[in-house]
Amino acid sequence: MKFVAVDQAARQVFDACIIGSGASGGVTAHTLAQQGLSVLLVEQGDIIPPGGKIDDHLDPDSWAYAWRHGRWWDTGYPWSAQGFGGGTIFYAGVSFRYHPRDFTPSDEFMGSAAYEHWGLTRQELDPHYDWIEAQLAVAGPSGETVGEYRFPRYTRERLPYTSPGRVLAEAAESLGGKPVATPVAISGVADRFTSGCRQLTPCTDNHCPIGAKADVASRLLYDCGDELSVLLRSRAVKLVASRPGVVGSVEVLSDDERSSTTIRARRFFLAANAIQSAALLLRSSSRLEPHGMANSSGLVGRHLAMKVSGYLRSHVPSQHGYRPLQHRYSSMTLLDSMYGPEFPGGMGGLIYEANPWDGVEDNGFMPLQLECSVGDRPRARNRIGLSKERDRWGLPRVVMNYVADKHDLARLRVLRQRATALLRSLGGKVRQVSTKYELGSAHLHGTLRAGKDPRTSVTDRMGRLHDYDNVWAVDGAVFPFAGNLNPTLTIQANARRIASAIA
Repeated sequence: MKFVAVDQAARQVFDACIIGSGASGGVTAHTLAQQGLSVLLVEQGDIIPPGGKIDDHLDPDSWAYAWRHGRWWDTGYPWSAQGFGGGTIFYAGVSFRYHPRDFTPSDEFMGSAAYEHWGLTRQELDPHYDWIEAQLAVAGPSGETVGEYRFPRYTRERLPYTSPGRVLAEAAESLGGKPVATPVAISGVADRFTSGCRQLTPCTDNHCPIGAKADVASRLLYDCGDELSVLLRSRAVKLVASRPGVVGSVEVLSDDERSSTTIRARRFFLAANAIQSAALLLRSSSRLEPHGMANSSGLVGRHLAMKVSGYLRSHVPSQHGYRPLQHRYSSMTLLDSMYGPEFPGGMGGLIYEANPWDGVEDNGFMPLQLECSVGDRPRARNRIGLSKERDRWGLPRVVMNYVADKHDLARLRVLRQRATALLRSLGGKVRQVSTKYELGSAHLHGTLRAGKDPRTSVTDRMGRLHDYDNVWAVDGAVFPFAGNLNPTLTIQANARRIASAIA
């Protein structure tokens, strides 16, 4: 791998140009470069030093505004951390495989957004899950089964419960639940990357200071050889067609240059996240495509789907061995509430330990925190568009029009009731943690949804734009449904599926 300046990149025609170096972009770049293709990775951010915090590396415009009920509202979570490795630098490492139903949501659940979707199956994606889990050394509860959900066999033993995780697991068992270890892309033992997790800083919103958390930069990109070139501090402005149905170049704005530069390639991959990838296509309008590139269906930017979540916290008397801050975000998961007749549409969600990130003091008590999360159903009205206002790059700002569905909020309420009962069984007072995550979180899906009919989708089942032969979307934008589980591992496995077929 080599870092290049923008003028160097402009002098070459690459086999592949990838926009975004995060979860999907890193996997795509590694897969193509390992097959000998010349690859350019365009990243808006810079290299983030060990121990770096997300607040120092956010796109200033990532706190996008959403229009709801005639008013402007802040979104619940910044959706665009910028840096080499993307969001994997700052995520918690939670690495579930999706439940089979997450790939093929029913028409009843999808409602007015139902369409002939990609038809992807868990069985089809399992070999690619195997690959990414091995690359990231995911540790989890090998072979465990909870209801309809079965965990795979992992190469690493599951990490032990944190002190709060152990207390929560024992309480869940006493109530008839079946807690399991949360699968995480965190090295609990020494390997060639790290000496093993020592819980030095919180996982969420922090770059691991010793590399125990498996980001795509350290695990994949640095091993790519000279086939991979990386252009940092540069933003893709628009894709430019060389002829109908074929993109020939991308216009790039660099922090080091005042004017845009043309980068040429034979293939292009959108891996910036579901908001940024759709915004790039909308910015790529032309005389022939005034409403944005590849937007003949009118669906680019629509069906934005996220996770809708909430947190509950309690305190119990501290037990022996408890550390005031348990920095590993999650060690215990409850999958008992994934499905059931008590949920609208029969679709439930996820409850898992989510250790406090805000420096809760010990004071003789152990803080216990649970996150309740549901994947919301896509709706055409939930969308992103472009504002007349300009950002620091001089580009139209993104406008997010998003309102959580009332049925999904009802699903969340049922999960909260169950989580509250669990915490109350331990004798502590339960309170809701103040967040705006019920307004949407950083798990982004759906704005370039994959399907079989170009009239009802933006890409085919392999992520290729219906309207263009050499452009693929490999991030969460192609997903027809957000799923109930953390999506990063599935986004990575799907990127591997697409890139492997192309390579």
